[in-house]
Amino acid sequence: MAAASTSQHVPTTLEGPFEPVTRRFDPSLRRGSQDLPMHHPRLTKNVTSNFPEQIALALSTPTSMWVSWLTGDSQIGVNITPVDPTAVGSEVWYGKESGKYSEKRSGVSVVYSQLYPFEGLWNYTSAIIHHVRIDGKFPAQHLV
Repeated sequence: MAAASTSQHVPTTLEGPFEPVTRRFDPSLRRGSQDLPMHHPRLTKNVTSNFPEQIALALSTPTSMWVSWLTGDSQIGVNITPVDPTAVGSEVWYGKESGKYSEKRSGVSVVYSQLYPFEGLWNYTSAIIHHVRIDGKFPAQHLV
C-alpha cells in the first residue's frame, strides 16, 4: 500500500519546540465508536482512593515475579497537580500458605504525567503505579 503524500511538511519532535496546531477531527475515522463523557456511570470508580486496583503479576524468572498495581486517581483537565508517588508505600506481603504472609518485599512507585505548557490543552497525570519484585525464595508458582 502506498503512503499518501502531502504537500505540507509535518514537523517532528526533533524539530521542536513549535507552536501546536489544532486540526479538525475527521469523523470518518470514528467508524461507529462513541466517546463516553467523563461522568458516565461506566467510567465511575468503585473503590476508595488508596484501594489497590488493576493488580498484575508478571513472571520474570522461574523463581521471581513482579507485582504491579495502581492506587489513587488519575486526573485529566486544565489545572491538575500530579500526586506524590511516595505518599503511599509499595509493599507486598506473601507466603507459601494462605493466611500466613510472613514475607514482605518493598518496591517503587511512579506517576506518569503529560503536562502541556500551552493554554487550552488538557493535561493528564496517572494514578500511583506500584512495582514490587518478589524473588529468590521459592518458585513463583507456589505463591498464594
